[in-house]
Amino acid sequence: MLNETLIEPAERELTDLIYAALLGERSWQDFLDRLNALIPGGVSTLFFHDQKSGEGGISLAAGLDADTARDYAAHYVGLNPWMHNVARTPLGTGIIGERIVPRDEFVRTEYYADFLQRRDIEAGVGVTLWREEACSFLLSTLTARVDPDANQQVADLLTRLTPHLTRAFRYYRTGRFDGALAQFGGSLLASPDVGVIVVGEGMVVRAASPRAEAMLSAGAVVGLTAMGTLRLRDDAAATLLKQMLTRGYAGPRSHSTHFGAYRLTLVKAETEGVTGYFSGLAATLIVEEARPAGAPDMGWLARRYGLTRAETRTVEGIVAGLTPIQVAESSCIGLETVRAQLKAVYAKTDVNSQAGLVRIAFGFPPPR
Repeated sequence: MLNETLIEPAERELTDLIYAALLGERSWQDFLDRLNALIPGGVSTLFFHDQKSGEGGISLAAGLDADTARDYAAHYVGLNPWMHNVARTPLGTGIIGERIVPRDEFVRTEYYADFLQRRDIEAGVGVTLWREEACSFLLSTLTARVDPDANQQVADLLTRLTPHLTRAFRYYRTGRFDGALAQFGGSLLASPDVGVIVVGEGMVVRAASPRAEAMLSAGAVVGLTAMGTLRLRDDAAATLLKQMLTRGYAGPRSHSTHFGAYRLTLVKAETEGVTGYFSGLAATLIVEEARPAGAPDMGWLARRYGLTRAETRTVEGIVAGLTPIQVAESSCIGLETVRAQLKAVYAKTDVNSQAGLVRIAFGFPPPR
């Protein structure tokens, strides 16, 4: 049996480590290492298991080398008898392995003989921290100790730690995405023609730029289902986005396509390891209003770059082939005013010549 005089201060320390990791003051590895120090011959892991696909993986481990973690995800996850019944275990309650699979049955499994016993592991204790559809997120400790009473003490400890870990899930999956759009920069987010949407597992919209919110309401290319999840009208893009939001996805990290007058760009978020474990999978959808083909659309150009009416008239004259002097004469304004307007337009469009303005007006990239 574990000494309660040791368990109680360890529990306080573990709780402190959870919040320290949450705030970035310590690492989640510190938390897992401290927990594992309580377990004789222990292996402690944060891992997930998808009941529907049978896939799973270890996001963070203490007492386990990287090769063994890869072996588990590649092969032994499908042989783990505990995981066959994990969906029926109570959420947030620590439980010993014998309560899921009787020991006399467990020791006859290939998982025990080939994976655990070879590593001097005899039993396991775990708690399901979070469950989304068929996917469970767990904290597990494997141990060389067979004694179910001693292992139950660890299960009770996990039960008491669970509310704190659950808060970590909620923090990562809500607060983390409040600033998720910041990476795209103010100019892109302020553009009236570009919508940026951060999408999570189950096609849940986690964050959206102001323009994206308007696009979701309009429903022309993206919208919301009755269940509040993202609806993407381009079937191929929707299929790829769903694939990006599955664990084990090994396809391209980004993809662009066109749907009507819109350009769609999908970007798989880098949420690996413990970050991906807590925050969940995510991808970014960028919806950009494409300039119509054919003659330059000055209305589109003005919206795209935030041009004033006066600046738009000046650019329209340049695109039509007029010189700055001719633009000034036709608009009844001074030449210096035209030059000042062109200078402002150059800054907004990131070009430095009249030729560059003509190129972007016709949908070509500016010269570099």
